[in-house]
Amino acid sequence: MKLESERIIFLVFLNIFYSNAAVFLWSNQHILISPLQSFTSEDFSKLIASLSDPEVYIFRSPVVLSDDFKVVKEGFYSTYNPNASLDPENVTDLTGDAEKDVEYILKVLSERKSDNILSVILIPEPGKRPKRQIVDGDNTTEQNDIEKSTKPIPKGPVIYRKQNINNNLYALLYSSKPLLLKRNDTEPLMLYLGNTDEDMITYDTRLNVIIPVKVGGKITLRFSFTWLNGYWYMSSVKIRDTETSRDYNLTTKEDINAPAHFSYHCNGYTLFSDSNGTELFIYDLQVQIDSQNGKFGDANDCVTFTTVPIWSGLFVTSILGLGFIVALTAMMDIKTMDKFDNHKTKNIAITVSE
Repeated sequence: MKLESERIIFLVFLNIFYSNAAVFLWSNQHILISPLQSFTSEDFSKLIASLSDPEVYIFRSPVVLSDDFKVVKEGFYSTYNPNASLDPENVTDLTGDAEKDVEYILKVLSERKSDNILSVILIPEPGKRPKRQIVDGDNTTEQNDIEKSTKPIPKGPVIYRKQNINNNLYALLYSSKPLLLKRNDTEPLMLYLGNTDEDMITYDTRLNVIIPVKVGGKITLRFSFTWLNGYWYMSSVKIRDTETSRDYNLTTKEDINAPAHFSYHCNGYTLFSDSNGTELFIYDLQVQIDSQNGKFGDANDCVTFTTVPIWSGLFVTSILGLGFIVALTAMMDIKTMDKFDNHKTKNIAITVSE
């Protein structure tokens, strides 16, 4: 249970949507760093001094860390800061392949010369790639390999809203933060999709959303809806990437539906995926396809009323109630004496039968 809790906390921290670069540290000594404050190069130097000058190993990952990296911190104290601003020397760049990177880190740490170590993984700011060395003859320069044509990463909640001109009903789709599109084919991609202009959204039998992502590039999301027995359903989304001219048909295992004029809501993230590893994450999803005034109606939540905690409470209450009834019945069945001793009369003799 403890290991599972650590795993969940580890994933939550490493997948948080951050605006600055992040850093993950682990050591054989306690590391006191607040994740709510910035962590600069000066703070890093002070940390090294407080740990009595340990052996320092610094790695840089080109992607967000996965759960596979949990093994590197086993047996150590670890911490995470999403607001780091570091530019240390002697940094080893990782490949982005989680399995190979973990194997490499474990190999490096196994060759350490001291038990007093401090290991660091730098996680780049979303939308940026790590700096790399470019060799040109005898001149070695350092450049930040950023796709300048890519728009800044969007922030804040996202809502797509459009009215159907045929029936005057609105379709609305809300996410608490930008949608995340991951593509794991020959050209891996991790892209955040934010709001778009209203004229880039259409609604007929589907909600079609066009999101500009690069100069001349667009991502089109086509959310499909169906009606059955007074309920509407949303089970798939088709994604079109104009830059690569590829189509992706994603489906979800969640049962997204609601009665007429109701919206559907679910906390956490909703995942649409296909067999090739392409994934679309929508956070705290709320969607409705038949809003009459452009606002969400009453929500049909994905969490049912009779959840596990509720069932547990009802079970315990039933056991206590049953015990109370048995005790009350036993007390009511007690027979009291109807004869009492009196010093003026003969002593009462109570037989076994009575």
